[in-house]
Amino acid sequence: MTTLGAASVTAGTTPQAAYFPPSGIVAPTPRIARSQRAAPPPPAPAPLPAVTNPTSPTSPSGTGLIAAPVILSALGIPEIVLNAYRSAEIEMMAEAPKCGLPWHLLAGIGRIESGHAGGGRTDSVGTTLTPILGPVLDGRLAGNEVIRDTDRGATDGDPGHDRAVGPMQFIPSTWAKYASDGNADGVADPNNVFDATLAAARYLCSGGLDLRDPLQETRAVLRYNNSAAYAANVITWSNAYRNGGTPTPSQLSESASPSPGRLADAAAAESDLPRDLATTPQPSTDGAATPAAPAPAPPIPGLPPLPQLPCLIFCPPADPGAPASVTPGPVEPAPGAPPADAVPR
Repeated sequence: MTTLGAASVTAGTTPQAAYFPPSGIVAPTPRIARSQRAAPPPPAPAPLPAVTNPTSPTSPSGTGLIAAPVILSALGIPEIVLNAYRSAEIEMMAEAPKCGLPWHLLAGIGRIESGHAGGGRTDSVGTTLTPILGPVLDGRLAGNEVIRDTDRGATDGDPGHDRAVGPMQFIPSTWAKYASDGNADGVADPNNVFDATLAAARYLCSGGLDLRDPLQETRAVLRYNNSAAYAANVITWSNAYRNGGTPTPSQLSESASPSPGRLADAAAAESDLPRDLATTPQPSTDGAATPAAPAPAPPIPGLPPLPQLPCLIFCPPADPGAPASVTPGPVEPAPGAPPADAVPR
């Protein structure tokens, strides 16, 4: 071993530096400079055709609302309206769990009041494309009340008399009590299916009834429209929707009609209710002949005559040869007729 200062190299070995050539900085290859060019401008867009009517062609003239596509559910209810019924049911489960309001009862009312918002003619948030208005309540139509204006026409557009408004047909005074924002847009609009349906749900549940009981369900519907035929049709539609179908024409009463002008305030409606709903009201038979009460039973032949009795007050002369008469009992009410204590007062 040869010692070279502090370093030593073993004899017969090649120094490590011999394998690596000396390194240095290599100059980079010069790159050719590129010229910068601006991109060509895009072609000018074609001018849009002039718009003569700013509203959508699918919306009524002047409303400015765009019609949402109408998609019917398996029950024939437009999906946006069906969503409103179900949304109100869910809301009332939390708000009034003892009420037991089902979505299909709201659907039965909505079917008769407006045909489910005119067949679902709403925009994407559920507002009807045109207001659904009942007749003016000035007493000119038979069966309608006279209700003078209560809102200066703000809700129904009539400053003289009130009229029912929206898919659930609220009169302005009732809407003022039960106005609701069912779609959480910050506005309570009786022409919106979500708002009107939630308001109707709160109205039905405001009487403290349990709508899971058929008799109390009927009473709640009578608060909406105090007509037995109307209540029967609403419940018929409700039961059909619950079972996944629709009623047959023979199950419906032709005399039932929507209730413009009959949706009164809750307190006033309570005074019009039957005091005893022991029987479910049957469809009205307006114009049909009322079945006659059964005649008293004839005397039974072969019975011996009554013995001679001492004359009391107003006693007629005895006739031994006359057959015994049978005093008729109380006359039973006609089928379907409400009991005497169930007549509205």
